[in-house]
Amino acid sequence: MKQYIKKEKLILFSILLLVVLTYPFISVANRSSSIFGIPVLYCYLFIVWIVAVIIIGKLADKKPGNNDE
Repeated sequence: MKQYIKKEKLILFSILLLVVLTYPFISVANRSSSIFGIPVLYCYLFIVWIVAVIIIGKLADKKPGNNDE
């Protein structure tokens, strides 16, 4: 049962990530200003990428000795 819930969370997060990386959100970050000399769009994409890697890592973490079947 836990494996099924983990898969659901990963699918839901993938859909959320797809939405965050579509045109309306990207266009909000696409400005001519910069943060510490880095364009806002690059900062937005880097932060989304880092957060996605961290969340997917936590969702997909498999503890040794944990039998989900």
